[in-house]
Amino acid sequence: MPPAARRRPATRKGRPVLTREAIAAKALEMAGAQGFRSVSMRALAAELGVTVRALYNYVEDRQDVVDLALGLMLDSWNPPPLSPAAWEESVAGYARSLREVYRRWPRALLVSLDEDAPPSSVHPNRLRNLDRFLQLLDGLGLDLPAALEVHRHLSLLVLSFVLLVDHPAAHTTTSASTLVPDAWLTAHADLDVPTLRRAAALPVPPPDAQFDQLVSAVVAQIRGRLDTV
Repeated sequence: MPPAARRRPATRKGRPVLTREAIAAKALEMAGAQGFRSVSMRALAAELGVTVRALYNYVEDRQDVVDLALGLMLDSWNPPPLSPAAWEESVAGYARSLREVYRRWPRALLVSLDEDAPPSSVHPNRLRNLDRFLQLLDGLGLDLPAALEVHRHLSLLVLSFVLLVDHPAAHTTTSASTLVPDAWLTAHADLDVPTLRRAAALPVPPPDAQFDQLVSAVVAQIRGRLDTV
């Protein structure tokens, strides 16, 4: 039996061992928490415990760092097999795969607002997985305009869900069981919003249950389109 491969040490003589992979991982971690605008070469070097000069032994410039980080993020986006014969579960699986990537690095999703990346840096998975999803809808009998409408709807729903539901739920110590914080209504005790006050007293489903409702809405949208085909 061949000996197990030895892992490269993370440090050498107390100093981090740099690799392009380690730089990408740290940059993506920073972008996921604070957006890509937080990823300067100086800030990245400080996070890694090295000098800026040391970084340039492994990357060409900041754009190279951004491209590496985005590549690492999209490398991890691998939807399950999509089959028209089990299209409802396929749609749900595709949506869950998007959610998993998005909520792992939520602020990194705003890269289009923070960066002006060249077309050549677009990761193949952004194209390949979109094509697979459109093929799924095409196999059901939807025409291309209808398939694109479904994809836009699903993508916007998942993106907004992660930013507005998943991310706050993972980074707050307060209860997320109400529609609006009690403090808001208390601060506006004289405001005439009786329906909102009744609604705010009701419990909000946990994030996973809310996400299932989101997917059900997209499935219903597709089913409605199929009924008109």
